Amino acid sequence: MTDEVQRFLHYIAEHYTGREEAKDIERSAAAETADEIVAGQRRVMRKERALADRLARPFQRGLRRAYAAHRAGGDAISLDDRDPEENQMAEALIHFLVGPGLARSMTRETEPMHYTYIITINWEKLAVLAHEANIDLEALLKSAT
Repeated sequence: MTDEVQRFLHYIAEHYTGREEAKDIERSAAAETADEIVAGQRRVMRKERALADRLARPFQRGLRRAYAAHRAGGDAISLDDRDPEENQMAEALIHFLVGPGLARSMTRETEPMHYTYIITINWEKLAVLAHEANIDLEALLKSAT
């Protein structure tokens, strides 16, 4: 099922997170040639795909935790950056869900320079996006529990 998670993250990267960064390159490229802009945009998309590959497992674990909380009647999960595994889950969920508006995140400082991330996923929006990406979100979530 990790392949399905990667496919989903690649879709998000190509249609949301990477696309936004590519637009930023275009907007800030006043003196660059069209070829340089295109090359920069390609670099951004490669970086986003590599990030999707690197964070697929933490994303899946974070999604699994959030879904379990949702099924239990909760609306958010807390992830502590002092725990390396939780920190990676937070990074994955925030990058791929909060940026595109599929989740919200708040932080609470636990000690100087350390935080707990409170993440709330908008399951309806996530389901719509999964449908657009031809991902069976229900199967993905069931396999994750």
